[in-house]
Amino acid sequence: MEELGRIAVQWAHVLSGVLWIGGGFYTILVQLPALAEMPMPARGPALAALGPRQIRYILRVAEFTIGTGILQVVVNPHRLLGDLGSRWSIAIVLGALMAFVAYGILRGALKPAIERLLAVAPVAAGGDAVAAKQVGVIRERIRRLGYSQLGLGTLILLAMVTARFS
Repeated sequence: MEELGRIAVQWAHVLSGVLWIGGGFYTILVQLPALAEMPMPARGPALAALGPRQIRYILRVAEFTIGTGILQVVVNPHRLLGDLGSRWSIAIVLGALMAFVAYGILRGALKPAIERLLAVAPVAAGGDAVAAKQVGVIRERIRRLGYSQLGLGTLILLAMVTARFS
């Protein structure tokens, strides 16, 4: 029964990690370019509908991924502590650290930028030139933060593959 619990936690961790990183790739590579190509009158309502929902989704799967990662150490502590210094444990620790950094960027920078965009975009759509300029700056910040998330996500996946095959 203990083995079944360990497998279930690991499965949930991997699935939620794929949803987190995959959701980020989808958002950056599909949703945001599609939103940018929409006519301005349609862009605001679409962004207002998608933005909060997307950020809630990404935050929850990120939190679940991190939580199940921590739970894996609780369920199987001898693996990490017993192999300390091995390629496997180094990859796991580096992956965990990068996950915390990615989550910090998501929670501390990306979420506020999206919230700011949602507040400023309607003003810009009303013809305010200063707000329109702010929208461009905020969109660029979101794009850069999104690509940093993708880069970290890719490195995390590489670390996990390294751990898996160590």
